[in-house]
Amino acid sequence: MKRIVAFFTNDLLFSLSLLIALISCFFGKFSIESIDFKVIFCLFGLMLLVANIEKLGILTYLAEKLIDISATTRALIRNITLLAFFSSMLLTNDVAILSLMPIYLTITKKIPDMNNKILGAVLLIIAANLGSSFFPFGNPQNLFLFSYYSLSTVTFFQWSLLLLIVSLVFLFLSFLWTKKSRIPKQMAPLPTIDKRKISYLSLIGLFILLGVFDLFPYYIIIPIAVILLGIYDVGTLKQVDYRLLATFVFFFVAVGNFAQLESVSLLIKKQFTTNSATFFGSIALSQVISNVPAAILVAPFTTQTQALFWGVNVGGLGTIIASLANLIGFKIYKQYYPNQSKEFLIKFSGINLIFLVGFAVVFRLLL
Repeated sequence: MKRIVAFFTNDLLFSLSLLIALISCFFGKFSIESIDFKVIFCLFGLMLLVANIEKLGILTYLAEKLIDISATTRALIRNITLLAFFSSMLLTNDVAILSLMPIYLTITKKIPDMNNKILGAVLLIIAANLGSSFFPFGNPQNLFLFSYYSLSTVTFFQWSLLLLIVSLVFLFLSFLWTKKSRIPKQMAPLPTIDKRKISYLSLIGLFILLGVFDLFPYYIIIPIAVILLGIYDVGTLKQVDYRLLATFVFFFVAVGNFAQLESVSLLIKKQFTTNSATFFGSIALSQVISNVPAAILVAPFTTQTQALFWGVNVGGLGTIIASLANLIGFKIYKQYYPNQSKEFLIKFSGINLIFLVGFAVVFRLLL
């Protein structure tokens, strides 16, 4: 019994998502189609790939290189944040966080007196969410909206470019508030990396990206990648956070069930009729069910496409569940600093609230 209690209390987000999914089953009929298996498959493959990369020592190597080009903690946070911002445009926000958060946290382990490491982690997550909004394939909600509304490429980039500019302004302002202290020079030589193993993992990473970008059926390419990774090192299969994958599944189930309620449909149709209502409504909804399900839930009931686009992308700021990528960042931070979960959530919420209010004001004026 103690083990069961510990299993559910050690990960409250997992437990809460399970509870919500179970409650939703009383209001709607469960459908397997509610689950976005592409997200689950790709996330599993990426988590397994990152586990192998970390074990190989590549993250430690990159951490040492970043320390070399960053004289101060402010420069370090700026460099990793901008790297997350621009890499997420092509790699998606999930991949950027899965890849860069371990690198950043590996660096913080080498700088014990770094007192603003949580700020850096939070800015990294924010940057990945914002940067991924620039391209249609950068995050799931954009890919869905681009396809559902049959948006032209010109229209999409007109909206996303404004988001890009505002995001960079806010990020550079946040760097000014980052404490600045010198990073001691690392005397240890850079670790050596097996180039053959790097080539092998890079090839598997390419396989996974083929599935992420729909260049090859994910249900074929991801299992192949997982088998190859298992052959390479079967032990890393134990390092995958299966509860995080289950959390995603529970959220998909809950949204699918609640969307079947006629009262929910009528409420959305009634409320999401104007630019302002759609913008703020999609932000508010994202805080509760995350921005991807919010986009899927609202799109069929509104024609305010631009407001919905900005709303769900800005809506990724805010609560820890406003974007599923936020959960990934939190889970990784918790693995490195298990005793700082509460402090992280408090600072994450505070910083995100500032960004959310600022973005809401700016884009309300632009609508």
